[in-house]
Amino acid sequence: MLEFAALMGSSERVHFGKLRKGSTHVIAHVDRDDVQRVSERLALAHRADAPSDMLRSIRNINALLREDGARGTLKRGTAQIFKFPGVDEQIPKRIGPIREAGVLDGEIVRVGGKDRTIHIQLVGPDGQDYKLVTTSRDVAKSMANHLFCPVRVTGTGTWSRNEEAVWELESFSVQGFEPIEERSLIEAVAALQAVEGSDWKRMEDPLSAWQKLRSN
Repeated sequence: MLEFAALMGSSERVHFGKLRKGSTHVIAHVDRDDVQRVSERLALAHRADAPSDMLRSIRNINALLREDGARGTLKRGTAQIFKFPGVDEQIPKRIGPIREAGVLDGEIVRVGGKDRTIHIQLVGPDGQDYKLVTTSRDVAKSMANHLFCPVRVTGTGTWSRNEEAVWELESFSVQGFEPIEERSLIEAVAALQAVEGSDWKRMEDPLSAWQKLRSN
């Protein structure tokens, strides 16, 4: 039920009533002044660019249904809003591990290690936790001088795609890095608008467009 409330995006204003027998029927009620907002949110459920927290709730509900060998349907009255395939969902096969060169952006929050391999912890722009390693003490010392600063790291990573079709970083060997100039959101968008021929110049609300892009 927590995932169901999270899907609707209004856990404090979603109330669960009786549970019908037979096939599980969860009856939910939304406060009157929140009905329109919840309805508009649920209309996005079929879209690939739906809010990330909504997509996460859909994945979690499908996973719970698969565990129970079930499937589900979200309805308003007799109208079907969204169908959860659950046990019928085709799960992508796990792929990897694959090694390839890559670039990571983030903030260095830890550098340390007693043996030949030095460990670096990097936190990405959206809170991703990356575990990096290097055998170069010079690189490690230089990165330590940029603790809690945004950097761009280059190296070779080992990646795997999980059953939810999400690529996960298993390890990353650092070859080099460079500091990233810190900019406010307004400054970053202004820089994009300054590029000749940029579509950002023609956007009515470039700040919202940027935030939506970062949330996908």
